[in-house]
Amino acid sequence: MVHAVPVLLFGPGLPHAGVATTCAINEHSISIASHQLAVPLSALKAEIGGFDHDQLQLHWQGTAGVYMVIAGAPDAQKQLLELLPAPLVAGLKGWRIATFSQKTVWNSLIYGAGLIVLLVCIGVWQYDRMLGWAANRVSIETEQKMGKAVLASYNRQQDIITSGAAVDFVKSVGNQLTQGSPYTYQWLVVKDDMVNAFAMPGGIVIVNTGLLKKAGNANEVAAVLAHEVQHVEQRHALKNMMHSAGVAAVVMLVLGDANAAMILIAHQVSTQFFSRQVEAEADLKGAQLLLKQHIQPNGMASFFKRLSKEEPKTGQVPEWLSSHPDTQHRIHLAEQFAKQHPCTDCKNLTWDIEAILANIQQPVQPNTETH
Repeated sequence: MVHAVPVLLFGPGLPHAGVATTCAINEHSISIASHQLAVPLSALKAEIGGFDHDQLQLHWQGTAGVYMVIAGAPDAQKQLLELLPAPLVAGLKGWRIATFSQKTVWNSLIYGAGLIVLLVCIGVWQYDRMLGWAANRVSIETEQKMGKAVLASYNRQQDIITSGAAVDFVKSVGNQLTQGSPYTYQWLVVKDDMVNAFAMPGGIVIVNTGLLKKAGNANEVAAVLAHEVQHVEQRHALKNMMHSAGVAAVVMLVLGDANAAMILIAHQVSTQFFSRQVEAEADLKGAQLLLKQHIQPNGMASFFKRLSKEEPKTGQVPEWLSSHPDTQHRIHLAEQFAKQHPCTDCKNLTWDIEAILANIQQPVQPNTETH
């Protein structure tokens, strides 16, 4: 049975762009009636051509020179491959293997690139969830070791007040807030006029003397501590550190200094920023913690109001306020929470502010170790 296939014919005396014609293929030969050519299949040689290296080229030696035919359309190439017996056409079997391997490689690259893009998109989309999943698999013991490692670097350039009324007050309030916690908390008062407090992984909470000076009452300090405690309990501080460590460690390793990664994290930990969602969670759970410990929850709103009044006077935003955005909205939520959760048995905390101020004014001996 003879099958006609549209092809382009190239050869001696023919245009460089080839001539569109048809070829007839039977069991033994290929013939092109328009040019009176008949070629045994055994005289054909199959080669790879085309820009994508997937084109079938059939060459043969004629009396006037070398001829070549290629398929005139993609479907025509499929016809040629179906009609030509691989055992009779030299190189046809190799052509099939080579183009199949090439397609496999390109498909693998395309699918692989697509998979990488998909994974990156999923990673970006689900980054917080993935980070939370990883953080939840870090034991508290390991987290505390991480926190101590950061604290050791942080402490080298800080003046830590180790005893006195300020330290006793912070520890007393902090211990009251963290009763029953799986963490063993460490409360440190740093001689620094910057109005700030922050948490490190593992239950380490730093309170600057500037915050104690600025607070109007003990309830405001308790509200700040309750907020920072929730950054520990909800593992916000750990997640932040893991995120920073991932980026910082790569940078430091590229620079050839792996140990500097921990130093970089220690430098950043006092100015860490949390997302609005994380801050809102720490606010809410911090207020709930105050109620649980029978402490009036109005301290957060009043402390925010106090700090927000500083900006018009000084032209600068207090550090703790600058790292906790949406102030007015959060004041509204804090006041709303207090109204919706009246606490008849909650008490206002007391403090000896004169003794605390006297304590933080005293000179501090250089800190040489982490307690």
